[in-house]
Amino acid sequence: MALREIDYQGFRNLVNARLEFVEDFNFIIGENGSGKTNLLEAICYVSLASSFRAQEERSLIHFGDQFLKIDAKANGKKAVIYLDRDKKRLMLQGNEIHRLSDFIGWLDVTILSIEDIWIVRGAPVKRRYYLDWVISKISPTYLSNLIEYRKILRQRNKVLQLVNDNGDTSLLDLFDEQLINYGNEIYQERMTNLPEFKKSIAALSAELGLNKVDIDYQSSCPDMRLNSNILEEVRQKEIAFGQTVVGPHRDDLLFLIDRRPLRCYASEGEERAVAIALKLAEAEILYNKKGIRPILLLDEVSAELDQNRKVVFLNLLKGQIFYASTQMPECAWVYKQKKYNIFKVKRGGIEVSGAN
Repeated sequence: MALREIDYQGFRNLVNARLEFVEDFNFIIGENGSGKTNLLEAICYVSLASSFRAQEERSLIHFGDQFLKIDAKANGKKAVIYLDRDKKRLMLQGNEIHRLSDFIGWLDVTILSIEDIWIVRGAPVKRRYYLDWVISKISPTYLSNLIEYRKILRQRNKVLQLVNDNGDTSLLDLFDEQLINYGNEIYQERMTNLPEFKKSIAALSAELGLNKVDIDYQSSCPDMRLNSNILEEVRQKEIAFGQTVVGPHRDDLLFLIDRRPLRCYASEGEERAVAIALKLAEAEILYNKKGIRPILLLDEVSAELDQNRKVVFLNLLKGQIFYASTQMPECAWVYKQKKYNIFKVKRGGIEVSGAN
C-alpha cells in the first residue's frame, strides 16, 4: 500500500498544500521546529483518526483557523478527516463513517519515533497502549471490544467509589458480568497474537545485533482469564481504592534479554534497538495478516543509533517510507537504487527539492 497524495488545510504550523509521494522513500528534511514531524502527524491523523503526539485533538488546528481538513488518496481509496471546535467527521470513498473501527485500517501506518524508547523503559500504560494499537489495526473486533471495555471500566470505577461512600454493592454484579465478558474477549485476542509478536521481535532484534530478546506477558489474572471468583477476592481492595484492580487494563509486558530484564541490564543503545524492533515487528505482523505492507513514518528514529545499526536498520525497511530528519542519511546506496523524493521543510512550507 502506498499513500499517493495528501491535501491538508489548517493543520499545525503547516502551510496549506497538496503533496504527491513516491512508493519507496520520501525524505522530509528540515531544521528542528520547521514542521517535518507535523507532516508525519498529518499522515498519521488521516490514517488512524488520532495523533501520535497530541493529547487534545483541537490543538492540531492551526492557531487562528477554525478547522482542519485532510484529504488523502492511496491505491484507489480516498479518505477525508475534518475537525473543528465542535465536531469531527470521517469520510471514506465519499461516505461518512461513524465508528472508529470502520475507519482504522483503510491505510495502515506504523510510526517509528525517537520517543519509542519509552515503550521499553516507561510506565506499563505505554506498553498496554502500544499492544492495544497493534492488535486494533489487525482486528476491528478487538478495537470495538476495547472501547466497550474502557467504557464499562469507567462506569464500574464510579460505582466502586459510590460503594465506598454508601456501602451499596447492588450495581456491581451487573458491571462485573460485562467486565468479565469484554475482558476475556480482549484476553483471547492478546493470547492469539502474542506468539507471532514475540517471534518477530526476537528475529528483528537479532538483526540489530541483540540475541535472546523475549517478552513475558504479566497478567493480573491467572492464565489471562477474568472471572467472578477473582473479582470477589479483590472486592474489598477495589472498594477501598475506588477502582478496578484486575483485568487486561492492569497487565504489563516485561522485555527480557538473555532472560534478564532489559531495563536493568541493557544499555540505552540496546533499548533503542529493541524499541525499533517492536515497531518493525508491528509492520511485519500487519503485512502477514493483511498481505499489504503498512507505510512507515520515521521521525528521527535512527539519530542515536551507531553507524552499523543505522545501515542494518535502513536495509530492514520495507514498503513506502517517510523519513523525517535534519539531514539525509549517509547510507545513500540503500535508497538511490529506488524511487525517492526529497521534501525540504522551512517554517511549515514544503517544497520538492529532489527526486529520481
